[in-house]
Amino acid sequence: MKLQLYLSLFLFTFFAHQSFAGSVPDVPHIVVTGEAELRATPDILTLSLGITETGLEVAAARDSVESRSIQLINALAALNIAREDIRSAQLQITPHYDWNNKAQIYVGTEVSRIVDVTLRDLGRYDNLIRSIIDAGVAQIHSTRLSSSKEKELHQEALAAAIADGMEKARIMVAHLPEQIGAVYSIAPPSSSTPFLEARYQMAATDSESAFEPGTILFKESLQIVFYLVQGK
Repeated sequence: MKLQLYLSLFLFTFFAHQSFAGSVPDVPHIVVTGEAELRATPDILTLSLGITETGLEVAAARDSVESRSIQLINALAALNIAREDIRSAQLQITPHYDWNNKAQIYVGTEVSRIVDVTLRDLGRYDNLIRSIIDAGVAQIHSTRLSSSKEKELHQEALAAAIADGMEKARIMVAHLPEQIGAVYSIAPPSSSTPFLEARYQMAATDSESAFEPGTILFKESLQIVFYLVQGK
């Protein structure tokens, strides 16, 4: 009995002095961290594409970027990519100069445009990359893989994190005279979803894809404060 009482007091004292993001009651309680991870296969790819031309004649550089932009957008439409999944930004025009003996010399003007594309059928990835190359896209600035079920997966991970916290609390007090009581507080969860980068190798044939989307990690972590009540 003395050992059980000592453990009970130690449990309260230990958790009362731990660093905790939220407030804790000044009565016996326990603080636990619930964690959960889920992995899912992505089904959406978002790319940010750059079309650039540099020349001494601004009009010629602009016409080249405009022409390639139209070619790219038409190719995307042929892949059944919806218009709302294509965002074409305004042209950016940037003159460039070099210095020679403290003299500023004009060397040309860069004309560029960013086109953001969302691909919702990853089976068309190779065709998309071919269209990007054919349109003379200069750069792929960024990629992001995501899931159309992201909200549901976050909710599932959060529910699993709560269940994990409850199970940890039950285990920790299993041999104490106290029992888990009502929930005092649940700290806001911190969640993160790292996105995997797409690989840009071209397939050797139409039936051999080099695209490997991998999986996305959905992770939830939260802290729960339970009251401790005397066991019956």
